[in-house]
Amino acid sequence: MTHMDNNPVSSKDIAFFADAGIEAIHAETKLDARYNIDMFDKYSGDSQVVLFPKTTQQVSEILAYCNEHRISVVTQGGNSGVAGGAIARHGEIILSLRDMNQVRELDPVAGVLVADSGCVLEDLDNYVQEHGFIMPVDLGGRKRCMIGGNVSTNAGGLRYLRYGSMHGNVLGLEVVLPDGRILDALFSLKKDASGYDVKQLFIGAEGTLGVVTAVSISLAPKPSSSQIAVLGLNEFTKIHRAFVLARQYLGEIVSAFEFWEKRCNEIVVEYEKYTSPIGPDHEFYVMIETRGSCAKHDAEKINWFLEKVQAEQIADEAKVFRDQQDMEAVWLFRSQMASAHTKSGCMYVYDFSLPPKHQHELLLATKQHMTSLGLFGTKDSLVQDITLFGHVGDQNLHLQAVAREFSGDVETALEPWIYQWVGSHGGSVAAEHGLGAHKGKFLQYSKSHVVVQTMKQIKQMLDPRGIMNPGKCVDRA
Repeated sequence: MTHMDNNPVSSKDIAFFADAGIEAIHAETKLDARYNIDMFDKYSGDSQVVLFPKTTQQVSEILAYCNEHRISVVTQGGNSGVAGGAIARHGEIILSLRDMNQVRELDPVAGVLVADSGCVLEDLDNYVQEHGFIMPVDLGGRKRCMIGGNVSTNAGGLRYLRYGSMHGNVLGLEVVLPDGRILDALFSLKKDASGYDVKQLFIGAEGTLGVVTAVSISLAPKPSSSQIAVLGLNEFTKIHRAFVLARQYLGEIVSAFEFWEKRCNEIVVEYEKYTSPIGPDHEFYVMIETRGSCAKHDAEKINWFLEKVQAEQIADEAKVFRDQQDMEAVWLFRSQMASAHTKSGCMYVYDFSLPPKHQHELLLATKQHMTSLGLFGTKDSLVQDITLFGHVGDQNLHLQAVAREFSGDVETALEPWIYQWVGSHGGSVAAEHGLGAHKGKFLQYSKSHVVVQTMKQIKQMLDPRGIMNPGKCVDRA
C-alpha cells in the first residue's frame, strides 16, 4: 500500500474525532506553518487537520479508525526535524503529541524516567536535574524537540560520545500500532534477555511503524564538575590526534568532542553576532567538554591533556573555560552553527557518518566536484559556501552547501553523487537526522539489498495498509 491508495479526510471523519472528545484543528485550505513547514523551511506540507490526543487510549482510537478507513497519519512532536519526516506532504492527518506531556515516574534509585512522548527534552532535563540526574541525550533543538521524536529519529546529539545512543538508553516503550493495538513494552529494567527486543524496531523508525506514546529511559548522574577546552588547529589530521589523546588522558570524563572549520566559525560570527571562543584565524576548531564529580581532579586531567597537546604541537591556541556562563556561551556558539548557515543563504544540509580517514576528504571532494560543474569557487557562483562541522567522537559529520537560492541545478549536482561518494567510502547516508521524506531512495548506497528488503518486510507486516507516515523512510528505498 502507498499513500496514493489511501483516502482523504472527510467531514464525517472530523465529526468522528469530535464525538470521541479528541481536540482538533481543521483548516479549510491547509494548516499554518507551525504544522506544515519544517525547521529549515525546505519541506512543506498540505495537511488540513491536526489532532491533539491526550491519552494513549485516544491515540489507539485514532489509529484504529484511520486504519479501518484507510486514512494516512503523520505523527508530529516539536516539528524540529530537518529531514521532512514529520511533514504531511499528501494531505495526511497530523497526530500531534503536544498534549501528552506528563512525567509518569522517576525512580531515584535505578535512575530511570518514564514519561509521555510529548514531553519537551529541555523540560525533562530540567525536571530530572532537580533529582540529581540529566537526560542522556542533548540536542541543539532541546527547547522544542520532544522525547518521542528523539526516540523515533534515534537522535544522536552533542554528548553521544559520553552517554551513547537512544538504542542503548531506552529501556522500554509504549507504542500504538497502526491497527490501534497498544504494544506495552514499557519496561524499566536494565537487564532483560527474555526474547526479541521488540522496542528496538521503533527506535529510528520515524513514525512509520506506529506511534510512540511513552518512553522509559535510563538517566545519567548530574555532573558536579564541568569544563570546556577550545583548540585552534591548522591541519585536519591533528583533530584526530587530539581525539586520541583526549580518550587516553581525559578518559571517562570526556562528554563531547566537536569540531568545525574556519568558514563555519566566520558564519556564526557574522550571522549570529556571537564572539568566537578563541582567535578567528585557525583553519579548524575543536571543542572538548569534560563532566565529572571532582573539579580538582578534572582540572588536573585537562591540564595534563593540554600539556601533551602542546608537546606534540597539535594546537596553535588553546583556552579552557570553567565559568558556567562562559561555558554556556561556547555551547551556544557551537549549537547555533546550523541556524547561522540558514541565515547566510539557502542551505542544503547533509548528515553522514564516515570513517576518520575520509572525513576531510569529503569536504575537499565536494568542493572539487561542484567547482568542476561551475557551481562553486567564484564570488558569482550559485553555491556560496561548502562547509563541514560535526561530532568527532561518533564519526558524525554535517556538510552544508549554501546557495543563493534553492535550485534544481544544485540538487542535481549534489545528488546522488554525494550519497554514492559516502557509500563507497564506508559511510552511512543518514547518521542522526533520519531518512525522512527524501533520503530513503539513497539507502541503497550504505545498506545491502537484503537489509533494505528486510526493512520493507517489517513495514509491510506491521502496517499493511500503509497509513503510517507514508512516503517516508524505507517507503522510498
